[in-house]
Amino acid sequence: MNKVWENDLVGVLADVDQSELIYRDTILINKQDSLQFFVRIISQPADSFPNVKAVTGFYSDLEKWGFEDDYLQPEFIRKEKLREWLADRLLIFKVEKRIRYNHEEVYNMFQVRVMPKLPSYNKDLKLIPVPIFSQQVNGLEKDEFVTRLALKKFVGRVEEVSHEENDTPPVVLWREGAEEEERFFLFGMFEKHQYAHGGFSLEVRDNLKSLELVEEWLDECYLTDESPNVAFVPIELYQRLLELVEDAELVTMNQESKEDHEVSEKSLHTGESNIILDLKAKPGVSVSVLEKPAGMDLSGFSLIPEVNEKEQEFLELLYSHTQDAGLIYRKENLINFHTSMKSSSLVILSGMSGTGKTKLVELYSQSLGLKGEQLTVIPVSPSWTSDSDLIGYADTLNMVYRPGDSGLINALRKAEDDKDKLYIICFDEMNLARVEHYFSQFLSILEMDHGKRVLRLYNDDLESRLYNSAQYPPTIVIRENVMFVGTVNMDESTYHFSDKVLDRANVLSLDVMPFYQMKQLPEKKKGMVARADEVDFETFESFQYKNRSLNLHDDELALLWEIHQLMQDVNKQVGVGPRIVKQIDQYLGNLPVQNYILREDAFDLQMVQRILTKVRGSEDQLRDLLGRYNREKDIVESSQLIRLFDRYSHVSAFRESRHAVKQKAKELKYNGYSM
Repeated sequence: MNKVWENDLVGVLADVDQSELIYRDTILINKQDSLQFFVRIISQPADSFPNVKAVTGFYSDLEKWGFEDDYLQPEFIRKEKLREWLADRLLIFKVEKRIRYNHEEVYNMFQVRVMPKLPSYNKDLKLIPVPIFSQQVNGLEKDEFVTRLALKKFVGRVEEVSHEENDTPPVVLWREGAEEEERFFLFGMFEKHQYAHGGFSLEVRDNLKSLELVEEWLDECYLTDESPNVAFVPIELYQRLLELVEDAELVTMNQESKEDHEVSEKSLHTGESNIILDLKAKPGVSVSVLEKPAGMDLSGFSLIPEVNEKEQEFLELLYSHTQDAGLIYRKENLINFHTSMKSSSLVILSGMSGTGKTKLVELYSQSLGLKGEQLTVIPVSPSWTSDSDLIGYADTLNMVYRPGDSGLINALRKAEDDKDKLYIICFDEMNLARVEHYFSQFLSILEMDHGKRVLRLYNDDLESRLYNSAQYPPTIVIRENVMFVGTVNMDESTYHFSDKVLDRANVLSLDVMPFYQMKQLPEKKKGMVARADEVDFETFESFQYKNRSLNLHDDELALLWEIHQLMQDVNKQVGVGPRIVKQIDQYLGNLPVQNYILREDAFDLQMVQRILTKVRGSEDQLRDLLGRYNREKDIVESSQLIRLFDRYSHVSAFRESRHAVKQKAKELKYNGYSM
């Protein structure tokens, strides 16, 4: 079974006796008349990496780094030219295990990069990867980073090192200053870690200690732009640094700063002038209400919902159900989906076919204990051209109301009568027809406040004349107990959404997880264990954040305004808009208490789900906004959005947003437009 290790490794051209292969040389010409070579790993791999000393590389991995192979030359000259080229270079790469047709395991390099050997290089060199954190990458000031380390908070992601449970880095580095005046600080010692959407959360063994690396030490380390967030440290120097950290001075935190951080992380300004909710209690423990200290200014603090024991139980049950159903979802995906369902009028699940979008909706309803018509899945037909295809029409010839075959009207009628129960309406393959046509009346309704959402089936003057008007009255009130969700595929057979739809929807994209995780799932059960009690509407309401006042931070609002202005420069009909601002605020307020999606991560997700989905158009329109994709360096250059994310890195690292901008810039380069 194929497997991928995403952490960076360092290697050098293997010697003949180190290749562990049947070939007489570590460079050969394969059947495709292409150079193939074997590299010896000299850096510490992930804990799950097998005892393999050499991995395979190909000429195509080196071509973009300046090596040129002349196919007209004799084979021995081609091989010797590559040997000379690799003699003073190290390779940085990731590894993929593949199973060949004869069941032989092969380990191939990918995402290969090149860096020069240092003068101190020797053939016995062994390197230890140390993660590097910085304000530019992780969006934290140094003091905030230290505070988070000490309090076991998430400090950011570093993709280049292993995140496996047994690969806790004993020490980490903090990079500070411009390139010419960079300073590096080493922090340790750590014995355990968690890794989630918010990155590393490290557990200090005894006390947090720190020292600044002197320039002589840095000269011995492999620090390169090709792998900027990890330092590869020679093992002898690494062991010396561990000893120095053990003897270093303790990191002291300003008590006032520590208390402020705890308040900003764990306290909720309720909108009342006199109370703060103390959330230091563990899940399941009652939350106390404290008097607000006189004169204390709560503006700008993080708004985190109160710990809700029933909601925590529901989330665990949802995750368990997805596992039992044989589906692989990151907990971040499930929390994002649940938060969107709590806070949005319409949630749209996108992604490639087969990612389990419809199944997730079913599992969500099962975890809530919904039964029968409480979940209505409506397969959208490509032939739908008006809302009558969905909701039906008044047949004045036979004087009856004929509801659509979808079952939507029957479900809405039951939801109107059973106002204490939850109902979920799922439009499957929602964009097989134009949403603006068959869903037009709903788009207007979703814009209204709860209590004013009325779906009209036919004119009032027909009520007394239709035989089944008692069963199907002229209007149906859509209550708060009804949630709307859609699933979509984005391919040549579907329609793209208009801004009218995107303004009202949270558009989530489900990740495709590595396939090897499928073998780690528990055996698929024939039937899901249903919850003993149904989550009724009152209980679900207790999950929700109901404060309607705007609580976004000043910097968050400033960023949204600047993005709005940039989008307006491209197209006056496109922007952020007050509705989106309010809905982002509601999403952040509805984020449940957990360690997988922090506020800064949630803001990043909303940037992707509510704003960047609207960035569409031609290369001429979007070139400055999105930037130019550089295929050689795999980066985006001259992007107004990326520069804006850099300026507001204290709000969020914008990891997902940067990835979305990069993807759209690729579409501009290869297609000439982005959708």
